[in-house]
Amino acid sequence: MMITAPHGLLLVVEAATAAGSLALLEPGADHRLTVRASCAVPMGSGRADVLTPAFARMMRDSGRELHELTAVVCGAGPGSFTSLRIAGSFAKGLAYGLRVPLYAVPSLLLAVAEANTLPPPGAYRVALDALRGELYVQGVRVTVDRVIERIGALERVNAGTLAAESLRLVDLPSDVVPRATTARWIGDWTEFGPVDLDGWEPSYGRLAEAQVKWEASHGRALGVD
Repeated sequence: MMITAPHGLLLVVEAATAAGSLALLEPGADHRLTVRASCAVPMGSGRADVLTPAFARMMRDSGRELHELTAVVCGAGPGSFTSLRIAGSFAKGLAYGLRVPLYAVPSLLLAVAEANTLPPPGAYRVALDALRGELYVQGVRVTVDRVIERIGALERVNAGTLAAESLRLVDLPSDVVPRATTARWIGDWTEFGPVDLDGWEPSYGRLAEAQVKWEASHGRALGVD
């Protein structure tokens, strides 16, 4: 299958988990995306900006310049509310400043591509722990070229009542997390962007814990009079 990725040098930002990462991807001689540079960015819970200095170091060490970037790609979640919000703000700010498009790739697809052993080509559902006894479930298609495609919308379901479906369920290992480098295996990029920079937000999967507690104590949804 042909990968319809944006042309030029792409920056990928992924922080759906505490194991954040950055990568520079660029089409190679065979027109498929190749990793030109990458780095891990532990997100943690502190307020210090870790993405900006990590990005600056990666660009410096790779010998690439800001003006070479032609698009920014952000892992769109679901995942950690705080990490996703930081990554989304960083990606949007960079796209705004450089006047380049922003693409939002579901983080679960990046996690599927990170798995050491993919299932044989075909259609599947993949599940990732969503905590609180729930699972994030996404339909995917694995092609013969190891390209990953999305099928349908993301669901959050009760782990004990997962409904039987026609697609086989594949549980991702607990140590598998989304990585920026695996964006090179995404197939049809046209469905992931460019997004509206003014309106796009990551898919957090669930409300922030602080909001849940506030709504529970006040007996109403936050922001509703």
